[in-house]
Parts: sequence; C-alpha cells; structure tokens
Amino acid sequence: MTILSQIESTLPNLSKAESKVAAYILEHPKQTMSRHIGELSKEIGVSEPTVIRFCRTLGLDGYKSFKLSLAQSLPQTSEQLLVDITHNDSPLKIGQKIIDSAIASLQETRKNLDSPQLGKAIEALLRAERIEFYGQGGSGIVASDAQQKFFRLGTPVVAYSDPYIHCVSATLLTPGCAVVAVSHSGSSTDLLHSVKLAMENGATTIAITARQSVLAETADIVLPIDVQEDSTHYAPIKSRMSQLALLDTLAIAIAVAREDEQDLTERLSRSNDALAHKHSQNLSQ
Repeated sequence: MTILSQIESTLPNLSKAESKVAAYILEHPKQTMSRHIGELSKEIGVSEPTVIRFCRTLGLDGYKSFKLSLAQSLPQTSEQLLVDITHNDSPLKIGQKIIDSAIASLQETRKNLDSPQLGKAIEALLRAERIEFYGQGGSGIVASDAQQKFFRLGTPVVAYSDPYIHCVSATLLTPGCAVVAVSHSGSSTDLLHSVKLAMENGATTIAITARQSVLAETADIVLPIDVQEDSTHYAPIKSRMSQLALLDTLAIAIAVAREDEQDLTERLSRSNDALAHKHSQNLSQ
C-alpha cells in the first residue's frame, strides 16, 4: 500500500486538524514534496505539531520519513527533490537519493517526449550541412558531450560554451545549418541572443529546455525538459541527465536513419579502427 492509499484509508479515524492535513496532501502531493514542515503547516492552517502527529498516525517517526514515503509513491514525477539530503546521511544514502532523483528526472522526460517535435528535430539535423551546439555553464558541458556523439555521423559539428564565441559563430551561419541550444532555465540573455542571430541568418534552431521558457518560445523546434532542480544542491543533476538522454536519442536516431548510407558506414568503421589502434598503442607503451 502506498502512503497516499494509506492516508485515504486512515481518513475516517483522523482528528479534524489531521483531516485537513490529509486532504491537502491528497490533493497536492507534488507541492507537499517541495514544502518544509513550517511552510506546509502555514499553508494548510494547522500547527507544526499537528503535521508531526499526522505523520505518526501513519506509523512514521516524523515529517522527513513521511516525505521519503511520499516520494516513493510518486515515481513518475520530477518532484523527488534532493532537499532531504542531510549532514547525517552516509555516502551510500546520498548516492541512493541522487540516483533516485536522476531516475525520476528521466521518467518525467520520457513521459513528456513530444513525438512530432522529436521528428522535426531529427529531420532538421539530418538535412543540416553544419550543426552547432550552444550551452553555458553545466549545459555547456552537455553541449561538448553532444559534439563527441555527433562528430562521427558525417556532418561538421562544433560545440560552444563561450557566449562571445557562439554569438560570433551564429552570425556566420547559413540556411543550411542547425543550432541546438541547451539550457535548463532557457532564460540566458547571451544564449537567447545567439539563437536569434542564428535564426536571422536562416539556421534552424532546436531548443532543449523548459517548455514555458523564453528560449522555448524563441526556437523553431522545442524538446522540453520540465524538471525541477533543488536550488540548494551542488549541481543540476536532474536536468543534466535528461539533456544527455535527449541528445543520445537524437544522435542514435540519426545514426539509424543513415545506417544504409555506405559512406557513413565506412567513416564509422574507419573511426572505430583508428580508436582501436590508438588504444592498442597506449596499452603497449
């Protein structure tokens, strides 16, 4: 039985105040995940001890245990935040929480895959004479990873994370080019400026970003990633995992679409042979 089912079955036996807590949680489970106990009690209109009593009525030792149980009841959402990581957590527990969070992000991204937009993005990249990946900060690292995935597929490809460089490069693009802009927030002024310049020069622009962002509204094609990061954590783990998964999807889909092309097959074979030779040289040294 999930914690939500348990709350429903316990409702008739709850006090009036605890019933208010239960009703709110059943109606707003996602919002509850992002609330500290003080925020939750204030929003519901009860005291913090009431929330704790409610948790203990469910057989849990407190609010933290309740949130962990609630997170397990919502495996398909992006709301499994990292706010529950504490100084008391062991390295194993931290690893488990981070991995659970990454899994939740990938599940949410999978659920929100937009088939028409994905098809348009793949078609645009297949037609492109040149592909440029733009990103900044953590998304810049993802853009560089995309370059490594795409550079053997037969189309000239580069990745830029410096805003001055991708700004200048965008002005040199032509209608036969494609730009893939990667951004969790989709609000970077520099990135938006470069995307607009690329569009003015006729390039097709693809955004991997939040659905409601300015970047999503600007680009020709949008592959949405709507995951909520924990702002207190050290790195944007959730969005980065989803960005990498989407770029893998594009690269592999393009490779599959081109697998009948003799020249691509030969190029991939030659590049694999070169890498194998380099690896054997390193081992012999």
